[in-house]
Amino acid sequence: SAKLGQSNELSEMDDLAKSVEGRIARIYLKNGKDYFTPPEAAGGNLSPGPEMSLFSRVVPGEKRCTVLRNYFRREGHTWPGSDEKNFLNSIDDDYLKEMITTGEVSKRGKDWSMGWSQWQGFNEGILAVKYSLKTLSDNGFHNVALNKASGFGCGSFEYMLSHNATTMWESWWRSEDLYSHNHPMLGASAEWMVSSVAGVGLHPKTTGGSTVLFWPRFPNSANVLEFAGATQGTRRGDFSIAWKFEDLPDNRDLYASASVTVHIRLFVPPDGKSVLRIPEYSNGEGVDASMKYATSVPNLDEALMLSSEECLSRR
Repeated sequence: SAKLGQSNELSEMDDLAKSVEGRIARIYLKNGKDYFTPPEAAGGNLSPGPEMSLFSRVVPGEKRCTVLRNYFRREGHTWPGSDEKNFLNSIDDDYLKEMITTGEVSKRGKDWSMGWSQWQGFNEGILAVKYSLKTLSDNGFHNVALNKASGFGCGSFEYMLSHNATTMWESWWRSEDLYSHNHPMLGASAEWMVSSVAGVGLHPKTTGGSTVLFWPRFPNSANVLEFAGATQGTRRGDFSIAWKFEDLPDNRDLYASASVTVHIRLFVPPDGKSVLRIPEYSNGEGVDASMKYATSVPNLDEALMLSSEECLSRR
């Protein structure tokens, strides 16, 4: 950059970056099916796969919808292990039929195996979980990301927690002797929870953390999530966001169809800069929004303590 004394090379570096980006796109779209995977990868089931390319914006603009559409078509089976086979061989027919109905089990060749689809749980490996969630939330499918993160059965966080997991496993399938039980790598979803679910993170064009982006993505219904909040620390101070659904009906069965208000509170330190991005909705009608400055500074320490107590109580 000019600040680093390389202004005369900026244009050349930009051209080189675009050339590399274009070459990757041409190679990865040669498979003829627009899965954005290497040509030799049949079916586009590699991980990381399309979610990484969409997240990084390497996919050309005119191809993004097609690649994203094909991303939803991916399906397959978990990494098979001896524990998995022993489990499936030991359960009775009624339990097996129930798992087939829910989509947790399907045929892998001649044998039954734990299966997955894009719509329930995760199919991604530990290098791509974070980017899968970010890709879905950033491209208008935040509801799918929330469903995956709060799913149940094999291929979900719930499955690990129900077997006393304290961190991410190497495999989505439980194993007492084959797979690692401390294998998060890039599979951790904490950053997605802060930047997408709550809606605060460093602005993609910021330097030194001087600018923060507030971009909360709300669920389609308060049945999934009623409120969220998070804090992003920077050298200029802490930026915080908290939002919640208001005017909800007393009957939870009416949450999905109710007309509600979303109350958003933002805290920006005196020397900080921020950008607020309001979610867009597919009905084309937009939303009514009003904004006002708070007359008093909230007690963030007390709010954090109360939220921590509620979190522990709910767990």
